[in-house]
Amino acid sequence: MNFYEAADSLSGPILQVHEWIQEAQDGKVALPHAMNIASLDSAGRPTSRMVLLKRISEEGFVFFTDYEGNKGKQISAFPHVALTFWWAKTNKQIRIEGECSKVSEKENDEYFSSRPRGSQISASVSLQSQELESYESLTQKSESFEKEHSNKTIERPERWGGFIVAPISIEFWIDQKNRLHKRELYLKSGTDWKKALLSP
Repeated sequence: MNFYEAADSLSGPILQVHEWIQEAQDGKVALPHAMNIASLDSAGRPTSRMVLLKRISEEGFVFFTDYEGNKGKQISAFPHVALTFWWAKTNKQIRIEGECSKVSEKENDEYFSSRPRGSQISASVSLQSQELESYESLTQKSESFEKEHSNKTIERPERWGGFIVAPISIEFWIDQKNRLHKRELYLKSGTDWKKALLSP
């Protein structure tokens, strides 16, 4: 499961997001689908971190996390987020603002089962954002879990799953040598998109 599967069904600015990610991948950019996601904590302070985009559809952009970690709790409490992609090699940036909701349990299970076993183990033993007694205690927990589940299917933890960001705005930025950078803003209006050019 990845963001290329839905390419033929995409249109408008969402298709352009896909095309720019594809361009970065074709240019051998490391982790071309890495994106920064900013959310708000309980005091209204912004926090941000990098996550990996896993799927694009007309409905939005999907990533996976621990629902009970800081990020998951913040998004569940206040689902409005901002995403940013930037690739130095292509000198392009995308800014997306939208609202998160959880993906289906079916998609969670399907994606979890497709992950490498090491990633499944990590998601199972790591309680994201919680304080550790020591790093060694975590690695020991991982080793014990791996032994206990030798030759067994690892079930997805209920606290682990995906969010989809339904975009309300998408902005494309292209660097220009004359510093008059190109900016195109798309705003969602019902089921359509309205396009505007912005001054840099």
